[in-house]
Amino acid sequence: MPNGFVLDHILGEIGLYPYINKDTYSNKDKFRQGLFTTPQDENKTFHIRQAEVFHRIMSGENIILSAPTSFGKSLIIEAIVASNSFNNIVIVVPTIALIDELKKKLIKYKEKYKLVTQVSQEPSKRNIFILTQERVLEFKNIGNVDFFIIDEFYKLAPVNDTDDRSDRLNIAFRMLYKKCKRFYMLGPNINGLVSGIENELRCTFLKFDSYKTVATNEFYYPLKTVGKDDLIDVERDIILKEILSGIGRQEQTVIYCKSPKRVSSLMTRILSMELLHSDDTNNELATWLAENFHNDWSLVNGVKHGIAYHHAQIPRAVGALIVDLFNDSKINILICTSTLIEGVNTNAKNIIIYDDCITKKTKLDMFTFNNIAGRSGRMFEHFIGNVYIFGDKPQVELPFIDIPIITQSEQASESLLLHLGDDIYEENKGKIKKFYDQTILPMSLLLKHQGIDPNKLIKLAEVLTEKCNVWNKLMCWDGIYPTSIQLKHLSEILFKHFNISSMGGGTVRSASQLHRKLLDIINKVDDKILIQQNYNYWHSKDSTYNIDDSVQAIFNFKKNLVNYNLPKIIYAVSDVQEVIFKRFKYPFGDYKSFASSLENFYYPAAINSLEEFGIPSQVAKIFIEKNKNNIEDIDNIDSVIDYLTSKYEKSYSYLTRFELDFIKRAISYM
Repeated sequence: MPNGFVLDHILGEIGLYPYINKDTYSNKDKFRQGLFTTPQDENKTFHIRQAEVFHRIMSGENIILSAPTSFGKSLIIEAIVASNSFNNIVIVVPTIALIDELKKKLIKYKEKYKLVTQVSQEPSKRNIFILTQERVLEFKNIGNVDFFIIDEFYKLAPVNDTDDRSDRLNIAFRMLYKKCKRFYMLGPNINGLVSGIENELRCTFLKFDSYKTVATNEFYYPLKTVGKDDLIDVERDIILKEILSGIGRQEQTVIYCKSPKRVSSLMTRILSMELLHSDDTNNELATWLAENFHNDWSLVNGVKHGIAYHHAQIPRAVGALIVDLFNDSKINILICTSTLIEGVNTNAKNIIIYDDCITKKTKLDMFTFNNIAGRSGRMFEHFIGNVYIFGDKPQVELPFIDIPIITQSEQASESLLLHLGDDIYEENKGKIKKFYDQTILPMSLLLKHQGIDPNKLIKLAEVLTEKCNVWNKLMCWDGIYPTSIQLKHLSEILFKHFNISSMGGGTVRSASQLHRKLLDIINKVDDKILIQQNYNYWHSKDSTYNIDDSVQAIFNFKKNLVNYNLPKIIYAVSDVQEVIFKRFKYPFGDYKSFASSLENFYYPAAINSLEEFGIPSQVAKIFIEKNKNNIEDIDNIDSVIDYLTSKYEKSYSYLTRFELDFIKRAISYM
């Protein structure tokens, strides 16, 4: 009996139908093919557990699925879309990288649905919204929802007392659940849900923790060295060099580190090992990075040698290109933090867990380990993956996931409880009584600015009440933008009342420094100049401060502060000063235009939006400048996309071939 027949028979019996050789289908296999073919593609087949989940969802069940990374949970998302059963689907994902990945998978359905990934886009009659939880809350006109999906649902459970993103995900879940009672939530292996959730949500928790479609070899390397990372890294690097000597650029390898700084420093050390030969595959990328950021940035030399890194602060278009190059095997080693590991699929055969910590000294638990290790191997590419673990093996203990906005448990923050209104349990009313008892700010204002500690807003209002007369001229701007003195005052408020120093990776250490950096943004100082200026300043104080540190500092400041946290806080400050100054009959300011301009780095909003579609801001600026008089509405991203996709390649003669490739790649997913 042929070995292939035996293997196909075994695969059929355990339900791994996608692996069966179609050239040797038996009648039984053909019958199965009919039953397990996915709605999106007759050449794609569910395995038995995928089929079970999909058909239970389509029969009306709400499913919360816990399964290994290799299970193929996202195939079910595509099948739900392909079924054409729903008019408006909302998919909530934790990162921009996952928005990008899902958009690429679902773009094939653009004739039936409009794919909406940004708040500035106008929905159509039938839509697939792919949004982070923050964008769900910011979207004012989502309208009716027929079905919603939460990817990486375990993030509903807060990891600490200040997990603002978990709060926002809970609030987004509640908002969507009020609109629609049909949902599918998916994530990696967990132990179960906290008692009562299944009954409350009328859903079914399915756990397939042992159903894996790829095998994994695990190799442990206990570390003998103790002390700080600098000391332990010597031992880690010896082990790493031995592993990479056998792999080189022949196999796709992802290396996990706990922080962006660790990621860049490790790449520099790997390059110094001289294991990787250089070639001209990524020369155009290297040249472009050097010209637009800095010639001495380690990533420039890295991509020439087939190695790169990825973390949340990397410019979105650059990060997306790096992942694409890795999946095309033009980059062979990718060093990353958990931001990429958690959810984004690559074609990695090998995963090296260089740091056995999540952050600082917090050890990897079994849950996080499974999520990272599960990225090795991939159906139809690498049936066996390899995981190399430096340090301690995690304890076998998987978590029970809480959804605090449902359970109102001890994990529910004050901010979260505030959003429950009349639905709050009697025993929790005392925790937020102080917010209802205070009279300095209306409850509507506290609820409007979710994610900002209401205690901080109340404290600012109290200080502003005391200094109303003194501060009025500084806070009541004559125009929509502040003078330098008014900006300095706002910087002092932001720094003193909202703990700005803890945001943006600690890149802002004083109010005066924040003021100077904001002036640079207002004056549209180029990234390359910002990086060099920052390096000159800090290197003069610390000789170990290098270009990679400076690049990281600028990325952190722009991504975490300017593009996200500061505008949100400034919107709130604007509302607070309006309430207080009105109360005492003073004129008041309006900071909304300033906050919006800051969020977009003082450029047209379309430039920031195009970055998410895979067009770097440097290229988007050139495009907008050349075409601003031809685009119907420069502030409307849909209008910009319509113009962009209507042009022929020859229309972009002002771009280099490499820059044009960004445009062409982006258009293919629009």
